[in-house]
Amino acid sequence: MSKLTEAYTFKLARIALIKKRDEFIEKLIPRRCMVVSVGLIFAGTSIPLLMAVQLLPVTLLLGFVSFALVATGGVLTLIFCGEL
Repeated sequence: MSKLTEAYTFKLARIALIKKRDEFIEKLIPRRCMVVSVGLIFAGTSIPLLMAVQLLPVTLLLGFVSFALVATGGVLTLIFCGEL
């Protein structure tokens, strides 16, 4: 009977350890919606940077596009983080 109990408790400990490992890995992997939000913010900030380096022409339309990307990314980040 003790052999059976030892084998059973080892499996329970292993299952608990695997469950903790999976939860830890889930916390490390960012959600897809957050990646999209941060990507929009980075894209919106890179456009003015490219205009400052003179790789893109300085136009009002590109300025509005970059502002819209940053604003959309910021609002989506706030929504997905639960602040709005």
